[in-house]
Amino acid sequence: WSAVNSHFILGIIGFSAMLWLRAYVMLLAAKASNKLMVAASTGTAAALCLIVSIVNRGVEAGGGNADDSYGHSILDLFQHYASLLLAAATNTESPGPLQFSAMILEITSLGFLFVVLLQENDASFEEQIDEDSCPIDLYDILEDDEEVAKLSPKEKEKLETCIVLEEKERSTLSFVEEEEEKQRQFDESGDSSVNVM
Repeated sequence: WSAVNSHFILGIIGFSAMLWLRAYVMLLAAKASNKLMVAASTGTAAALCLIVSIVNRGVEAGGGNADDSYGHSILDLFQHYASLLLAAATNTESPGPLQFSAMILEITSLGFLFVVLLQENDASFEEQIDEDSCPIDLYDILEDDEEVAKLSPKEKEKLETCIVLEEKERSTLSFVEEEEEKQRQFDESGDSSVNVM
């Protein structure tokens, strides 16, 4: 039951984290205000605190007596579950190398997650330039000598590539429009020469 309870609470925490992450990403993409992001984050955090509080009380109560209790909080529950996993993985009669590997990989994964959470922030992500996109004001930039002087050779090459691609797209569109016009004129001239008996 320790494993069932632990996986249940981890699932609920994971579900709450996914709800928060979805709300955050959607609001970030919509360029929502910081106040709205804080409101969504605190609402999700409040629900998570309530869920963990309920589970804490259940863990503390256990099966109704001191023998069936895993401890006083979910941290004690997780500690009990981890000790059971470690005991099963290092059992001399029936070792579990995959269980042990899973534990090591999960610890590694969580370590890297905490490093990312502590060292990176949204500002560094938002300031990254999308290297595959062309600026909307492409022609305005190229007509302004001061702006062109500020560009690095790589940025100038990128802008020139963008212009070439845009001219190809325009020529393709004009060719398609010409062909459609020729087809329309052909259809009109063909329809007028048909005699009805």
